[in-house]
Amino acid sequence: MESPTDFLARWHYAGLFGIILVEEAGVPLPLPGDLFIAAMGALAFQQRAAFLPTVAVVTAATVLGATALFLFARHAGRPLLLRVMRRFGYTEAREARLEGWLTRRGALAVVVGRHIPGLRIVMTVVAGVLRLPHTTFVLGTLLAGMIWGTLYFGIGYGLAAGWRELAGRDLLDWLLYAGGLALAGAAGWLTWREYHRRRPPGPPPPAPGGPPDATRPPDRPSSGSASRPPDRA
Repeated sequence: MESPTDFLARWHYAGLFGIILVEEAGVPLPLPGDLFIAAMGALAFQQRAAFLPTVAVVTAATVLGATALFLFARHAGRPLLLRVMRRFGYTEAREARLEGWLTRRGALAVVVGRHIPGLRIVMTVVAGVLRLPHTTFVLGTLLAGMIWGTLYFGIGYGLAAGWRELAGRDLLDWLLYAGGLALAGAAGWLTWREYHRRRPPGPPPPAPGGPPDATRPPDRPSSGSASRPPDRA
C-alpha cells in the first residue's frame, strides 16, 4: 500500500479531496485523513504543494462529505446511532454528552467535538439525528475544517523541515508553523473548558450555624424527658 506522501505525490489535490470527502461521508478508511493532510504539509516543504490550496481543499471536502452524512442521519434517525455508530466508539455516555453540547453550544459544539479523537464522524451523525439546524452545522463544520487543515498541514511541514531547517526559513514558514501550534492550543483549551463546564458541581459545604442536615436522624429524647401520659382531669 502506498504511503500518504506517495499517494498525494501522484494524485495531488484531487487525491486529497477524494480521501477527505469519503472519510467525512462516514466510509472507514485504512488510514485517517489527518495523515494525508500532514503529508501535504511535507510536500509543501519540498515546494510541491501550497498552504492555501490545501486548506481550501480540506475545508471544501469536509463540508461536502459531512453534509451528505448529516442529511443521511436526519432520515435514518436514532437507529443509525445504535446499530452503526458503535464501531466509531459511540456509547450512551457520549450520546448524552454530545446531545448536551449541541443543545447548549450549537456551532461551537460542532467545532470542539470534531477535534476530539473518536468524535469527528460521530458528531456529524448526532447533529443530523438531533436535527441541528443545517446552517448551524455547516458553519461549525466550515470553521472546523479550516482549523483541521491548518493544524495538520503545519505539523507535516514542521516535521519535514526539522527544527534546524525551519529556523533558516523565512517569516512565512514560521507563521505557518506557529499558526498550527496556536490552533492546536486553542482547540485543546476549548476542549478543556467544555469538559470542566460539563462536570457536575460538588455538594456545597455546610454553612456555619445553618439548619441541621435533613438526612441526619432526629435526636432521641433523653430518659429524664421521656413522654408521660397526660394527667386526668
